[in-house]
Amino acid sequence: MKPMDLGAARASTSLPAALGQRIEPTPESKPLLKIEELSLSRGESLILDNVTFSLRRGGTLGLLGESGAGKSTIALTLIGLLRTPEVGLSGTIELDGAGNVTEAGEDAWLKLRGRRVAMIFQDASAALNPCFTIGRQLMTPLRRVMGLSRSAARARAIELLESVGLNDTPSRLSAYPHQLSGGMQQRVMIAIALSSNPDLLLADEPTSALDVTIQAQIIRLILEETRRRSASCIFVLHDLALASQCCDDIVVLYGGQVMETGPSRIVLEAPMHPYTAALKGCVLEFDTEELRPLPSGAPSFASKTPGCRFAPRCPRALEKCAANKPPLADVHGRKLACWNPLT
Repeated sequence: MKPMDLGAARASTSLPAALGQRIEPTPESKPLLKIEELSLSRGESLILDNVTFSLRRGGTLGLLGESGAGKSTIALTLIGLLRTPEVGLSGTIELDGAGNVTEAGEDAWLKLRGRRVAMIFQDASAALNPCFTIGRQLMTPLRRVMGLSRSAARARAIELLESVGLNDTPSRLSAYPHQLSGGMQQRVMIAIALSSNPDLLLADEPTSALDVTIQAQIIRLILEETRRRSASCIFVLHDLALASQCCDDIVVLYGGQVMETGPSRIVLEAPMHPYTAALKGCVLEFDTEELRPLPSGAPSFASKTPGCRFAPRCPRALEKCAANKPPLADVHGRKLACWNPLT
């Protein structure tokens, strides 16, 4: 498929052109993950506000938005690391075969985490334990989750490290994280996440600490390994050009609210929400003379905003935008929450 014209094959400061041909998912009618009206609060602060989207089996979805949009919060909630009573949760998270896991306790999550849902954290050097060898950190989930013997777990660990492109894998098992490069550490993180063959992989900015060449390899590896296993993947991203290359669908978030969601090519090539258009305006392309940065003023979660949280920064805001929250409605092949969209 031809990359979108968002600098993906032209002037992106990232890596999409290096990814090559996109790997198309196997279409499935039944979604693997369905989130409806998910809200999360910490004390008086509403972090997620009625977030709704779905993900089909074998598909890839990108969560886009500025820092503080709620992207990582969604990922941590989906793997059961943010739960009641630490935070307030409402709405539903339906995982195919497991039902609604919004109120699931730790015992239930111990059966889901790793087996059904796994996560690649943003900073591999921080996520990997510096006190334990790579072998121990990779073999532990194989033994506890998969029930393998020590010898079988070691053999499987070597296979996993080879599958993610590491060489001299037997010696890597005895290495500590600080003895590996950043790209190698991220590959180990991917191997750990894929060790139990999860249905859903969450990738939270998996290439943010890597150079551009290694970024392309890591993203391609994630796509190939998840598709080979018929798994689904949710990427947490800031890079719109990358999202256009590796994500089938995207969810644009602002202040914990869904602004626009739909197929990535439809949404990113012809955005209808002013915030999506503003994000696109922050990408420098060859045929643009200058960047169009957003005005300052990120939303405060402590403030009680009855309407659209983007209204204070929106150039098309109407009086009712700040007073009434727009519904997430079907508009031209996407879902849109805006009272005064672009045409």
